[in-house]
Amino acid sequence: MRKLLIGFAVLVVVAALFGACKKRTDEAPTSETVGTPETPATVEPPGGDPANGLALFTSADLGTSGKSCESCHPNGGTEGMEMEGMATEPLTGVKDRYPGIFEMMDPENEVTLAQVVNFCLTEAVEGEAWAEDSQEMKDMLAYLNSL
Repeated sequence: MRKLLIGFAVLVVVAALFGACKKRTDEAPTSETVGTPETPATVEPPGGDPANGLALFTSADLGTSGKSCESCHPNGGTEGMEMEGMATEPLTGVKDRYPGIFEMMDPENEVTLAQVVNFCLTEAVEGEAWAEDSQEMKDMLAYLNSL
C-alpha cells in the first residue's frame, strides 16, 4: 500500500510539472515574441541567466543617477519601500503581473515587463534602454521571473 501511495504522489507531481511547463510554453512560444504586447512576457527569453540578472539589478553602473534597481526595490527586489512620496512594490511574482498596467508609465494601456525594465532604466537609473532581445534584458528578465 505504501508503494502505491508513493507511486501516486510521484504521478501527481509529474502531472503538475508537465501542466506548468505546458502553460509556460503556451504563453511565450518563441523568443521573437517574448515581451511583445501580443504575447505575455511571463517567461524569460532563451539564454537568460538569473545570476547575471541579479548582478545587473544590484549594479549602480547602469546609468548616471548612482542608483541601481535595488535602490527602489530592496533586498533583491523582494521588498518594497516608501520614498519621495511614492511606494514601490516587492517584485516577487512580477512575472504574473505583466503584461499589465504600470501607472507611472501608462495608466491606460498594458505594458510588458521588458518595457517596465526600460522605463526604470531610463527614468530612475538615468541610463540607456536595452533592446528587448539583448543579453542584458534576457538576463534581467530571467532574474525577475525567478522572484
